[in-house]
Amino acid sequence: MNERETREQLIDPLLADAGWTPALIEEEYVYRAGRLRLLGEQTVRDEPQFIDYVLRAEPRGAILASLEAKDEAHAPGAGLQQALAYAFDVQAPFAFSSNGHEVVEQDLRTGVVRRLSAFPSPDELVTRWRERVTWRGPTVTTPDGRQVANPLLQSAFALPGAPSMRYYQERAVSASIEQILLGRRRALLSLATGTGKTFIAFNFVHKLLSSQYARRVLFIADRVSLRDQAYNEFGGLGDRRGVVTGGAVPLERDVHFAIYQSLYADAVGGGRVYEQYPPDFFDVVIIDECHRSGYGDWSAILEHFQGAFHLGMTATPKQSDSVDTYAHFASENLDAEGQPRPIFEYSLGRGIDDGFLATYKVMKISTSVDEGLVIRDEIERGAELIVPEGATPRDSYDIKEFERAIIVPDRTRLMCEHLAGLLRTYGALDKTMIFCVTMEHAELVRSEMQALLGSETGRNLYAARIVSEERDAQPLLEQFQLASSAEPVVVTTVDLLSTGVNAPSVRNIVFMKAIGSVTTFKQIIGRGSRLDPTTGKTFFRVIDYTNATRLFDDWDLPTVPAVAGATTGTHSLSGIVQDEESGELIPGASVSIRVVSRLLAEWRADDDARFRVDELPSSVLDLFVAATGYTRRHLRVDPTDTDAQPLVVALRRPAQGERRLRISGVEVAIADEIEVDLGNGNTLNPAEYLSRVRSVVSERTPSLDDLRATWQSRASRRELEEYLSVRQITPELLSVVLGRYDLDGFDLLGHAAFDAPPLSLDARAVAAQAKLVRRYPALPDGFVAAVLDKFRLGGVAEVASSELFSLAPFLSEWGGVLGVTSVLGGAEAVGTFLSTVQSVLFESEVDA
Repeated sequence: MNERETREQLIDPLLADAGWTPALIEEEYVYRAGRLRLLGEQTVRDEPQFIDYVLRAEPRGAILASLEAKDEAHAPGAGLQQALAYAFDVQAPFAFSSNGHEVVEQDLRTGVVRRLSAFPSPDELVTRWRERVTWRGPTVTTPDGRQVANPLLQSAFALPGAPSMRYYQERAVSASIEQILLGRRRALLSLATGTGKTFIAFNFVHKLLSSQYARRVLFIADRVSLRDQAYNEFGGLGDRRGVVTGGAVPLERDVHFAIYQSLYADAVGGGRVYEQYPPDFFDVVIIDECHRSGYGDWSAILEHFQGAFHLGMTATPKQSDSVDTYAHFASENLDAEGQPRPIFEYSLGRGIDDGFLATYKVMKISTSVDEGLVIRDEIERGAELIVPEGATPRDSYDIKEFERAIIVPDRTRLMCEHLAGLLRTYGALDKTMIFCVTMEHAELVRSEMQALLGSETGRNLYAARIVSEERDAQPLLEQFQLASSAEPVVVTTVDLLSTGVNAPSVRNIVFMKAIGSVTTFKQIIGRGSRLDPTTGKTFFRVIDYTNATRLFDDWDLPTVPAVAGATTGTHSLSGIVQDEESGELIPGASVSIRVVSRLLAEWRADDDARFRVDELPSSVLDLFVAATGYTRRHLRVDPTDTDAQPLVVALRRPAQGERRLRISGVEVAIADEIEVDLGNGNTLNPAEYLSRVRSVVSERTPSLDDLRATWQSRASRRELEEYLSVRQITPELLSVVLGRYDLDGFDLLGHAAFDAPPLSLDARAVAAQAKLVRRYPALPDGFVAAVLDKFRLGGVAEVASSELFSLAPFLSEWGGVLGVTSVLGGAEAVGTFLSTVQSVLFESEVDA
């Protein structure tokens, strides 16, 4: 029996005999969606990871075990290592492996492995899980002495069609409840933007309320938009929700939503609004974006409710600028070195790894003045310096002071022109956030972008400024957040959009302000990290004019993929770097060598523009060469081919780098533009994609002749195309990878999977014409040629349906579908003719 049959006929009955009902079993639990990897301007998703079985304590309750099934030909413990990895990630205390005849169990708490003839019952596993841990019992005691159901065992919230929690969300909810049951008063959750912190908070509160462990909860944000997002996310609680607004507190409600400003406002009868609540009114206080709020005057609010359990939520890891956050919320959860840490952490890099967050590209651009402005030099070149009364100019200013201490409109205009060029290339209607230095700077950028692209796109509100002083900031933001909204396309801001704004369709994050805070940087990057099924967004761009991306660290980066095979060897690679146009040597060019995205070596060309890298393996390598003022070059090289060395690597200057602008007397130019290779498997190597194609296609059609037979029939071809499309193997992607846009899908697949020499659309049409004319001698002159012209234009799909005959020239020359039906001798003859065309086009290359 194969694995599926083993599961259905052997393992499922074993589970049923042990008392595991369908409500306690979740089969094929998708715990990782599959990482999205860049392939040109598209993404390809890795295969999702499933856990064969997840066993729960209650329906939608805590996960007790992961179970990996193997077919009966395997040893019963063959899947245990896999089950252990799953159990570790989903925080299950037990892992099982079975071939349907025996069961192997490992207790992750003790490490004990047992070989069993049957599965333990649900009651047995729950009892063992509770051993020596009183707060896992069926009932627990609240801080005020009440005996209530254990919130840890409560089912997660569920409605038909509503999303269920992902594995890391379940872990975050359980970790938060465990802190309460342990008697802790403070806890911190740190999860990247877009991972559903508010959804976690809702399920946390749902379990506390449904068990009656908590009776009243306060959710605090520092912005109205964040408060309202949370209120809507908690919609499952219905009219148990209330909003603190206008000085009124909804005392009759169970879950209160407020912003600090409303709570700290003056109350009608004196004092502050928050003081209208008794200090012990709330059992739990949840603080959103806690890294930037709850301090200063507002700390009095948290102190007023200090008897409640405080759960802080942040999207940033611990940094020097978030020490206060960790000291307040994480002081009861210390690591081995005595440092406060979150009770659960889920980084941007892990979210990308798991496939729940969008991956990203990074483009870094610098201008000729970014190294600093020397005022005397600029004045000597003719620039005009306006000095306000009372101000004293300094000798020089660096990039951090641009638009703060000194306004440099020429640089801003150049950056806007460059950005407009990028948007024209990638998509002028892609939603874009631009982070600026000041409100005035944001207005200048808005004005420039509107002038550059507003008329081109036909948008009167192409660009909008969203800042605190803008009267319509909130309506504009809400309009921008809608994936379906046509305006605005570009928004400029200072800080207002840096946190908590849910706009999944944003595809470009642009830095036009220098960033020094790692926390702020991560918050801004988070604006682009959400996936958006509505618009098909799977990745976003970080366009960096201020070197903000230097702040990327391990929190933001997906893991480096494992490399099969050697990463060192005895081979060498040498070459010389020169200007493509002039042939001039380029000394100092940077050289990096990778294999499957893993960095093997970095080098810099010497004064003679030469490089040599030794101790390389015998596999085909990726060579990247870059130099200031040039576009980076990527080559696939074989170090064993000594006849091809030394390599001559020619670099091209980007067109933008040659356009120099003089505005207001200051000369500014784009000095460098480079797409940054993060070296972490972020991109899918074309060779990896072709390997995937070869594996999937040959599994479905083992030979070229099998592929040919499948492709010649419309029905079987469509079935194959659907199968491949689900696995992200499409003619469009293959055309990009192979650099061939003149091939039908058959030749693309045949070449990629079986190394078959491809025939162009035109070559196939020419080869087929004589055979079709011989087979249908009575057809009007030009009829067969017209059919094959359609094939030349769009491949086999163009000649697979009688809809073909509703187009020119069939409509004007032969009377459209009805006329052609008459010419061919009836509807059945039309079908036979089209089938013959599809068959003849893909007959063997020798015969054709």
